[in-house]
Amino acid sequence: MELFLETPAREGLLVYEKDGELHEKPLTPWEGGLKARVFVHTSPFRYCFRLPEGYLGSHGLEKNLPRYDRFFHLLAGSPPPSWALGAVFYQIFPDRFRQGRPELAPREGAWLYGGKPIRKKAWHEPPGEEGALEFYGGDLFGVLEALPYLEALGVEVLYLTPIFRSPSSHRYDTEDYLEVDPHLGGEEALRALYQALEARGMRLVLDGVYNHVGATHPWFQKAWANPEAPERGMFTFYPDGTYASFFGLGHMPKLDYASPLTQERFVHSPKAPIRHWLRLAHGWRLDVAHAIGEGGTNRKNAHWLRALARAAKEEREDALVLGELSYDATPTLRAHTLDGAMHYAGFAHPVMEWLSGRDVHGRAVALEAEETLETLLDHYRALPLQVRHAMYTFVSSHDIPRALWRLRGDVERFKLAYALLFAFPGSPAIYYGDEVGLSQANPYGLWRGDPYCRAPFPWDEKLWNREIHAFLKRLVALKKRHPALRRGSLLPLPASKGTLAFRRRYGGEEVWAFFSPEGARLALPRGVDLLTGNEVEGEVEASYLLFQPLQ
Repeated sequence: MELFLETPAREGLLVYEKDGELHEKPLTPWEGGLKARVFVHTSPFRYCFRLPEGYLGSHGLEKNLPRYDRFFHLLAGSPPPSWALGAVFYQIFPDRFRQGRPELAPREGAWLYGGKPIRKKAWHEPPGEEGALEFYGGDLFGVLEALPYLEALGVEVLYLTPIFRSPSSHRYDTEDYLEVDPHLGGEEALRALYQALEARGMRLVLDGVYNHVGATHPWFQKAWANPEAPERGMFTFYPDGTYASFFGLGHMPKLDYASPLTQERFVHSPKAPIRHWLRLAHGWRLDVAHAIGEGGTNRKNAHWLRALARAAKEEREDALVLGELSYDATPTLRAHTLDGAMHYAGFAHPVMEWLSGRDVHGRAVALEAEETLETLLDHYRALPLQVRHAMYTFVSSHDIPRALWRLRGDVERFKLAYALLFAFPGSPAIYYGDEVGLSQANPYGLWRGDPYCRAPFPWDEKLWNREIHAFLKRLVALKKRHPALRRGSLLPLPASKGTLAFRRRYGGEEVWAFFSPEGARLALPRGVDLLTGNEVEGEVEASYLLFQPLQ
């Protein structure tokens, strides 16, 4: 492996850890700075640079040798697929996005869910408290019909929440992993969607719910009914007759990966869903990836995440495997497990807390711009180098309140949030409807995401916020057009108090990004405001600005 460092220094050392000892290797000059060739003997490979002015690690220049967690971390083996780096994602909750074939929709009261008859709701009705048993009738044929719209928006990757047979509208309580839910159009619809995406050069990521199954799944039904059943070991039963489940929810019994049968059915078998469906998809997002493990816990979590990811890549070499890591993703990703993760702790939470003044649960938070930037930089710098641009970054999702609702309808702050999202390293994701100003119907006194963040997409264009739509479309185009935004490094920029500022750099291109909810006065060299295309120079006032210097 050859490591390159852009620096004005003409001498230095590579310092790296091997078998518990630190080793040094002289750096040699190249046209942009210094370099070294080294054998990467382990993963992660941990290193820093010794320069005349100090040690350069992941968190910047330090006078003393940094702690190992502040070294650069390089993963050996295959990196995330190149198509995913900086790619623009669009998340779809299938039941609420678009109805292609009305006859597929469940009928009112067709079955019981949680002891209550399911409901068939009209498209214009807002979701209620019992969202899991409320069906609107969106399907995969509807997603297929919407591809021209999504392509025009500039979307590169679709991420669908679960599509396999389930008794709920969210489908996170799977009943059959090898059957696409007939109410979504079955395998016929998935195949048609996949082929249409392939023809457009777009990609599809599915939701893999491999931490738990639905209580109506035949495997759990056998385990529950018969203590001698082979399936009994797939789950963790306690002496009092209860069993491990996701978040203590009895309708989602947790899988036990200590069981050879669980390992066979979810990892090793050709019919393991993570293998089977990669003939009609390009990757997976693993639901509650941080919880997968043995014995009703997440014991050996990293081992099983590696096994699942390896299984996917054995079927499709360029498969993407992301994880829902709801907290600090760094330890898991440094353990050489996944290609990336949903960036909750390192992006979504701090950004929306700063802009809304409340956390995801509605509790008051007071964050300054400088504190927010420090949190973003801290998480970014701690990530292994290869995954930094494959992190799934977002401000809204199916699990948290929509960004526009959290910001109480403040369109300018919402635009700032999305501008920051698209300026930051990673793969930015638009949650369906955000691009047309979809919010939530619940009052602010009822601070909830699910189920209120899952309203149907408003296909009546008279209901769209055209300003937001045009703005997000512009951001998508900029992300795709500028290598600095797609693959560039991240460095802080000096700025006045209350302004979050950084620069992105790739090759010879730089983009400067400034964000200040109250507005900031900026002194700029000659350059281009990328959001308007206008040339600017001198003093500029802005709440958000993506600026490309021309020098």
